[in-house]
Amino acid sequence: MTPKLQFGVSTAAFFPQPLETTLDMLAQQPWRSIELMPQTPDECRPDFARTLLDLGNGRFQFCAIHFPQILAPFLYNAYPGAFAYGQQLCRDLGELAGALGCTAIVVHAPWANMSSGVALEATLANFRLLCDVCLPHNVLVALENTPSAPLSNSPETMVEFAQMVDRPNLSFTVDITHAYQLGQDPMIYLESLPEIAHVHASDYNTARHQRHTAPGDGVVAWPAVIAALRARGFQGNFVLELLPQTLGDDPVQTLRQCTALLDPLFADWA
Repeated sequence: MTPKLQFGVSTAAFFPQPLETTLDMLAQQPWRSIELMPQTPDECRPDFARTLLDLGNGRFQFCAIHFPQILAPFLYNAYPGAFAYGQQLCRDLGELAGALGCTAIVVHAPWANMSSGVALEATLANFRLLCDVCLPHNVLVALENTPSAPLSNSPETMVEFAQMVDRPNLSFTVDITHAYQLGQDPMIYLESLPEIAHVHASDYNTARHQRHTAPGDGVVAWPAVIAALRARGFQGNFVLELLPQTLGDDPVQTLRQCTALLDPLFADWA
């Protein structure tokens, strides 16, 4: 699969709306790629691809899957039964990504209390399995910068974690608002990570200390962010990732405003 720039929206902000409703709303805004946030174990199974493609009805490209936050503890858990389920979950998500034609699976490193010892060993085993299942499908496993994860809270720790995983398809996600939560300039990620497969685009409102706000409702210098991506020849997924409370009472209008702000900045993308 040849990498290409795709513009999309995460389904996470629409929780707890059912997927049918979410996709119908997404069809009313311009960006046609989707990052799926599964919300149940059944939504992680490879055979769920048929349901998603039927619901999409040719309107969308599923560009990525976010490892389901509701099931994230199983990614890091060394308890034998939980680890076995984590392994199955990784196999299923990798095959689902392949069936949907995704280019990336977004994953968080473990929380502080699961970042060492047997929990870290379980985490690394699951990351490696996920990478191995994804590799034949040309899917990248994209580690995200995350405030709650000491192993991925800077470019340096992200690269070190990737070296521990030691898989050729382990790449990176840059979440713009997370950089601000960490007191960082997102440029340190955009300029220094060896590769970037995926970008989570949302603003950060310092006055309200609010994360994942709509682009334009915060302090992010979007022209500079997009110029940095252009300078590095970024060919990946650029995905709006908002929260239910920042998506607002009129999600379609919010997304239209976001794309209207950002589209001109990509107008001369080579």
